[in-house]
Amino acid sequence: MDRTQAFAEYGRILEDLEDSVSGGFRRQHAELEVSPPSVRPSETASGTPGDAAQRPDAGGSGAGTALSPAPRTPAADIDPSGGRQTADVGLSPPLRPSVPVPAAEPPSSVRPADPEAAAELRKIAGEVGECRQCNLYLLREHTVPGIGSPGAMLMVVTPPPSDTASELTSPLPAYEQEYLEKWLRALGLDPAADAFVTPAVKCRTPGSRPPQPEEAAACTTYLRRQYKAVAPRAVLALGSSGCGTLTGDPGDFPSLVGKDWTWGAVPALVLWTPAEVLANPGRLRAPVWDALQRLKAAWNAVPGSQL
Repeated sequence: MDRTQAFAEYGRILEDLEDSVSGGFRRQHAELEVSPPSVRPSETASGTPGDAAQRPDAGGSGAGTALSPAPRTPAADIDPSGGRQTADVGLSPPLRPSVPVPAAEPPSSVRPADPEAAAELRKIAGEVGECRQCNLYLLREHTVPGIGSPGAMLMVVTPPPSDTASELTSPLPAYEQEYLEKWLRALGLDPAADAFVTPAVKCRTPGSRPPQPEEAAACTTYLRRQYKAVAPRAVLALGSSGCGTLTGDPGDFPSLVGKDWTWGAVPALVLWTPAEVLANPGRLRAPVWDALQRLKAAWNAVPGSQL
């Protein structure tokens, strides 16, 4: 088969491929008269000898020789369903039909949100915004009731809100929230659907200091009401402030951190804050991971909360 015949046969193959993908048939070909491909000026005998010598099909004489066409992806790379792999088959525009992508199934951990729980959380947030039970209201610009799902699997209690926190954001700084979300994903949780994150006190404290006992006590009622509304399967407290809100004494932190215990009727865990773990990864990352795995095992032991 000479070069002209090869180009003609190559054209038929492309047409068959196009027909197969778009319509599932193969056309009957008439004999085609195919003109020889044009020869580029640089590929003639008058061209630069070095250019011809660099071509795989170049002869030693430097005489003009047509370049071989770029290799195409074989038809086997196109799947039977009409979809196409990422390799280019040289057909433009793409011929595969538009196939709707089914919506992803929600994670198995997601519990349907109770409308009454959502309404109760909004009510609590409104009351927090008007609260004057301690002197922090004299300094605040806004309150930070917390964020998350009314159907959360896990309730996370954090230290007082950061300077950047607002009514609609996490109480944690962005870098700590991002690290917390890595913990949650490692447990198989969706941070948006499976967690409710709320601070120990709902107002920022001066200089981000730990809350005073009267400040923590003023917010305890709100925290317990949030817990009752969300009805989580487990509770995670971060830092001495988060621990003190649950136990009534921040001094309990050293004896409880990383230990298995319960709060209310669910498994609970006290851990260092994400900032503390990031500052001491060699010492704290392994015990944090171990404790989180034990917390997951504990809530999986609760009927109806397996994940």
